[in-house]
Amino acid sequence: MSRLRARAQFVRVGSRCALSSLGGGHVYIAVKGVVGIEAGAAGSDVRVITSLLYPGDVFVPELQPPLPGLALISQRTAEFWKLTASVFAEEAAHDSHLWQVIFTRLNDQNARSQMHAAAMSILNSEERVAAFLIETGTRLGMTSGGVISFELPLSRYSIADYLSLNADTVSRTFSALTTARIIERRGRFQIVIRDWAALMEKCPMGDAFVAAHGAGAHVTGRPPLIR
Repeated sequence: MSRLRARAQFVRVGSRCALSSLGGGHVYIAVKGVVGIEAGAAGSDVRVITSLLYPGDVFVPELQPPLPGLALISQRTAEFWKLTASVFAEEAAHDSHLWQVIFTRLNDQNARSQMHAAAMSILNSEERVAAFLIETGTRLGMTSGGVISFELPLSRYSIADYLSLNADTVSRTFSALTTARIIERRGRFQIVIRDWAALMEKCPMGDAFVAAHGAGAHVTGRPPLIR
C-alpha cells in the first residue's frame, strides 16, 4: 500500500466533511486518525455513525449506501491518501497483488460493519459500551505497566451515535466502569483499561471484536497488545 503514496494526493479532513464534497472517481486510504461515517434520516435530527475508518482502511465514496446526509466525522483532523480511479487502476495493472490487498481490506471492513450491526441488535447498553472500548482498545491501545491506554477517537455524543444510545447513557456506563476500577479516565479523552479480563466479561461478543480488529491494529506497524 505504501507504494501508492508517491502518486497520491495528501488530504486532510476536518471534524466534519459532507460526502458530497469529496466528489467521485477517487479512492481514499486512511493514514491518520479515526473517522466515522455518519448518516441521518430525511426530516429527522437523529444521526447515526454506521462504521469507523481506521488507518489502513480503504474508502470509496461510490460504494456507500444512498443514505441522506452522509458525512465523515472525526474528533480531530484525519489524513488520507487520495488517488484517482485511473491512477489506482494503472498501479494495479503493474502489481496484481494490489487488487488482493484492496479486496481483503474492503472485505474486512464489511465484516466489521456487519458485526457492529449485529452488536447493536443483540447487546444491551453496558455491553455496547464495553464492545466499543474493546474495539478501540484493540485498535489503538498501547500496553504499559500492565494497563492499556489510548485516546478516545470520538466525542461522547459521537460515541452515542455509533452505539445507538444517548450521551447520558454512555456517560453513566463509563462512570460505572470507572467505579468498578475496570477503566480509568485521565483527562477528557484519555482512557486507561485497568482490567482487560473484566472488560471482556462485560461483552459477550468481546472475542469476536478482538478477532475482527486485532489484525487491522498492526497495519501501521504498531506492536500487538500484551494482555
